[in-house]
Amino acid sequence: MKRPYLVAAILLALLTSVLAFRVLEIGGEDALTRYQHGLPLRVGYALEAPFVMLDADGDVTGEASEVLRHVLHTLGLERVVWLHSDFGSLIRELESGRIDIIAAGMFVTAERRERVLFSRPTALIRPGLLVRRGNPFNLLSLADFSSQSGARLAVIDGSIEQQQAHAAGVPERRLKFFPDEVSAMAAIRAGQADGLLLSAVSLRYLIDRNGAEAFELVAAQTEQAPGAPAFAFRRQDSRLHEQVDQALASFIGSAEHLQLVEKFGFVASDLPSATEESER
Repeated sequence: MKRPYLVAAILLALLTSVLAFRVLEIGGEDALTRYQHGLPLRVGYALEAPFVMLDADGDVTGEASEVLRHVLHTLGLERVVWLHSDFGSLIRELESGRIDIIAAGMFVTAERRERVLFSRPTALIRPGLLVRRGNPFNLLSLADFSSQSGARLAVIDGSIEQQQAHAAGVPERRLKFFPDEVSAMAAIRAGQADGLLLSAVSLRYLIDRNGAEAFELVAAQTEQAPGAPAFAFRRQDSRLHEQVDQALASFIGSAEHLQLVEKFGFVASDLPSATEESER
């Protein structure tokens, strides 16, 4: 009487082992192979308007997300889930396999290139400095945060602006780190920081929608070349990277591209030309 139960138990154990092995096997494959097995692409994002933000319904939108959606649709990749994270954690989560693509207005840098594959840039971004209305410290450049006693500069933790502040010699004691621009602006409004270094297009968007009466934008005087935000991929996901990059090649800088992103405050001069080569 016990024999049928024993056989059933053995078969169940074998089936469980096979399924577990298959899950591990799929987990070790690249993103496109997992997609072909029915799993979605996982896109990691951090909130930084106008690159990524939430609309009135709580859905992810913004320059980076809409450009990526357009490209993935062109490639026939429709199953996508969006996973929120702090900006400074995105590359670690990409490397760990929690996400497959970063869409967050992340600038291409030599240091980041050692860890991820970047697509061609989707924009050309110049820095700006947000200050309280009236600019009480007369802050016009990063050097002013070294020379002006007590002036404190807010930066997004892990951002390219944090690196720019260090490169410009802003003392560590003058830097205030925040996970996103919303908390940084709240700190400036409350007098806990005196300026926020971020992309000019981001700051224009934020001031227009969240505080024209409290803040103003000054052009951050810097010798830095324009930043180049792009999508990031795991180094082993070269197939997905190449397909997305090829789709971007005919889209970036086009009239269709400008029409898609101008509602987020981007103008033609913020976009790479259609023939401009990606910095690789």
